[in-house]
Amino acid sequence: MTVQKNPLVKPFLKWAGGKRQLLPEIRKYLPKNIGKTTYFEPFLGGGALLFELQPKTAIVNDKNKELINCYQVIKDSVEELIQALQNHKQNHSEEYYYHLRQLDRFKKKYNQLSNIEKAARIIYLNKTCYNGLFRVNSHGYFNVPFGRYKNPNILDEAVLRGVNDYLNQKSVTFLNRDFAEAVETAKKGDFVYFDPPYDPVSNTASFTGYDINGFNQEQQERLK
Repeated sequence: MTVQKNPLVKPFLKWAGGKRQLLPEIRKYLPKNIGKTTYFEPFLGGGALLFELQPKTAIVNDKNKELINCYQVIKDSVEELIQALQNHKQNHSEEYYYHLRQLDRFKKKYNQLSNIEKAARIIYLNKTCYNGLFRVNSHGYFNVPFGRYKNPNILDEAVLRGVNDYLNQKSVTFLNRDFAEAVETAKKGDFVYFDPPYDPVSNTASFTGYDINGFNQEQQERLK
């Protein structure tokens, strides 16, 4: 597949289970005609493979509403998002971090935020929290502690604008549904990339905490 790609189109978030380091290995197993078909990704996450391939037509999905909102805002309102992130960058401190983190504990106040403000909040928290994780507790509240970085990369304007260009130049549809619904329109010849949350090796070694719904053994079997 020979497609002119923009090197600035790459993940803008660090996401549990991200495949950036594995892309050279994954590419070995990809069919050659992906560029001529529709690309489906029911578990989008950080979007490493989507941004690596930059297909012309894609239908991508994630159960995490906050995450899909980030993608949609970058596509529709990237300059306003950049302004909001600049404000977070200027105000960055441990106290400011915890102020933003606890907003989702107050549903009425949180629901008053615009989609742009919600996206900027998630990106800021992801860039400044401990180990760059997105994780929520059983109530759906973001609960990762503050990360003590000297100079966190809160705002990468080049990457955000690069992703914006790609999403607007190609046909990329974002869904926030169950994985089975996300691939209902796939037809013969389309490419579907299934990269579900890890199946925990034990009850205590779970990597599914980035989604309040989790992805348990029953879900793994349903996917199979």
